Order: sequence, then structure tokens, then C-alpha cells
Amino acid sequence: MENTSQFMELSESEMLDLWKTMMQLQPAHYGCAIERTDGIDIDELLLIHIRKWYASLLLSAPDGIVPVEDVKDRLSVMVADNGVVTAMVPPECVRPVEWKLKAWQKSVTLFLQPNVPEAAYLHNEWTRPGVCDPAAVDYGNRILLFTLPDGELPIFDMARCVVRPTNGKYIFHTSVLESLRVNRSKGQRGDDSIFRNLDNSSFRVFEDTI
Repeated sequence: MENTSQFMELSESEMLDLWKTMMQLQPAHYGCAIERTDGIDIDELLLIHIRKWYASLLLSAPDGIVPVEDVKDRLSVMVADNGVVTAMVPPECVRPVEWKLKAWQKSVTLFLQPNVPEAAYLHNEWTRPGVCDPAAVDYGNRILLFTLPDGELPIFDMARCVVRPTNGKYIFHTSVLESLRVNRSKGQRGDDSIFRNLDNSSFRVFEDTI
């Protein structure tokens, strides 16, 4: 995993405790016993929101604050006669970040969705890009790469992806916590609009999770 020196790695129970602390849900007096009679499992309810929040974080946040790995050695690769490379991604891959075939002169960081017009152009032999300006289409469980020159092997220099941690872990940059604190101090309900302009990036990871 890349650049983890300022990353936190928490189990689900640790993440739940942290979430309660950040949302000011921890009891002020630990000697008191509180008994609920409405049958609501608050912890399970919070975990549902935490899992949803983290899934959205992995999908939308800048790659500098979420776990990224080079999965080039875990790809299943096929090459068509027209030079189009199909790479089956491992299940832990949430989204591609930067890929490069050894035969290419540059990497790709923009991964088109299959339903956009630009993706259709890639399948035309007259408009298909080459090694100087490669392109990629993200089909979720596989990535199509355009194009591999004749006689070249589909060897990857990199296949960097945001990955889902194993064993239910939560891994993220410490700056995520600061964003939680800032929004909480502003009096926002729950964690609404948690990530707004985080690390000078104008993106919104998740709205109204609680």
C-alpha cells in the first residue's frame, strides 16, 4: 500500500468508537448505566452509516487520502487481435487511479465510462488511440486499454487502484479526521457534507449520512 505514514488503520469496533467520539455520542459519565427499551440497536445503526460513508469515501475521495495499491501482478489479461487489452481487476479494487502499459509512452489517469460517446470512438480502428495518447474504459470488473502495438506483450508498468481493505479494516489519511472535527465544530447535524474542499479539492464525498 502506498504512502501510509500518515494513515490510520482501524478495526470496525475502533472505527465505531471513533465515530461516536467525533459525533459526541460517547457518554459523559462512564459510571452511569443506560438502558434502552425501544429495541433500537444504536451501534448497528451507526455501523450502517459508517460503512456507507466509507464506501463513498473510497469511490469519491482524492487518491491521496484513501488506500492505493499497484495491482499489476494480480490482473488477468487478454489481448484481442486489434490490440485492445482487457484486464480483469481483482475484487478488492474499488476504482482505477493510474495505469500504464510498458509499450505506452504515457500513463492513463482518466478512465471513461462505457456509455459516453468518447468510449464508442475507441472501438473504431480509425479513431482508436495509440501509444502516444492511450485511453481506458472502466467496466467495473474489467478495464479495456487502447491500444497495444503489434508484437508487444501486455506488460504493465503500473496498475494503481483504490482498494478496499481486507478484514473489515478502515484505512484513511488523518486529514479526514480534521474535516470531521471542523464540520462538527460548525454545528452541522451529524456528518453532513463531511468532505467539502478537503485538501484543496472541490469534491463532495457524501451527503446526509446521518
